[in-house]
Amino acid sequence: MTSSTSSVSKLGFSLVELCVTLAVAGVLSGLALHNLPQWINQHHADTTLRSIRTAINLARHAAINHQDQVIICPNRQGQCGPRNSWHHGMLIFLDDDRSRDYSSGDVIIAQLAGIKHGRIFWRAFRNRSYLLFTGQGITDWQNGHFLYCPSDANPANARQLIVNAAGRTYPSKDTDGDGHHENIRGSALQCN
Repeated sequence: MTSSTSSVSKLGFSLVELCVTLAVAGVLSGLALHNLPQWINQHHADTTLRSIRTAINLARHAAINHQDQVIICPNRQGQCGPRNSWHHGMLIFLDDDRSRDYSSGDVIIAQLAGIKHGRIFWRAFRNRSYLLFTGQGITDWQNGHFLYCPSDANPANARQLIVNAAGRTYPSKDTDGDGHHENIRGSALQCN
């Protein structure tokens, strides 16, 4: 009689292996969840800045295509709103009657929805509450910037979009790696 030894293959995890795997997964999840609120806030800031940049590019191209002036202003129920109400949305329209305010004869190009997290401020040369593009696609000497400030006013999540007189845009960056974006002069953005 011959005896045969059969090898038993191991299927699954032992209790110790399972506990170690769950412990590692728990630590990694905890680290990821710890940074989740900051990541969400940065995502809101970056998304808002991209939306503003897209709106500016849309207005600029519409002005060139129609060979007419196009205005971007804060949207207040289908009209141009007060100076610092950009967070309620934006209205982009052909200003056919040159009133620099939306009227019934003007053609709406786009209406952008407001944001829920934060505020948007527009600061520019000539101190106007709107941004105007001429038929050549340049601003009416309105170089300036849009500043996004989160609801909690945390400067680490502030973003700035610089608009030059030619209508080109440049987003702020964290050039020194300290976690805060800087303005064109190199100072950290503030939300005061």
